[in-house]
Amino acid sequence: MLKLSHTLPVFGLLLGTAIALTPRAAIARTCQAARPAPASPELKAFDIDEFDLTLTIPSNYRSMLRSSGHITFHDPNSFAFIQCLVRAGEYGAVPPYVALEIHPGATPQTNLIEIVRTKRPWLDYYSPDYEPIEFAGHTALLYTYANPVYQLAIANISFLSADGQTLLTLTGPNDHPILTDSLLTLSAPSPLSTSSP
Repeated sequence: MLKLSHTLPVFGLLLGTAIALTPRAAIARTCQAARPAPASPELKAFDIDEFDLTLTIPSNYRSMLRSSGHITFHDPNSFAFIQCLVRAGEYGAVPPYVALEIHPGATPQTNLIEIVRTKRPWLDYYSPDYEPIEFAGHTALLYTYANPVYQLAIANISFLSADGQTLLTLTGPNDHPILTDSLLTLSAPSPLSTSSP
């Protein structure tokens, strides 16, 4: 005859196995992603006073300051979804967005390509071609790479803040309204410019 103390662990093991093998109902999620809202045709200026920079964004878009110090821009539906995820403590896939990445601690005397490669080292995996351009009155680099997760072309514009101490990178899908507007404002470098990017 088996003692009760020996049968309980066996019973627990069998019960645990039975529960693990039974189909489970999907866990109810509080937050449900919605299709991104269309960008409004009306635009507004988004000022980043710290870097004397102004971006033009759709008037219905919202900005979000991340714990990394980066600023991201979202359509109203995506913004509401992110807010819900934060409140509920849930995780979810956020639709592609545009970000202004802020990387302090740049060395202004260093070649801009090297600063980008130091502050965004994962870019070496994509080996992008860097094109010198002018953006918002700054010498900048334009480069793209293909995002394998979203299967999108990601455009990037990297430049230094006025004091040369911070690398700023506007990054996101190249067909995103904020990037489209920013790409339309680009100009080629002056032929008189002798400084290397």
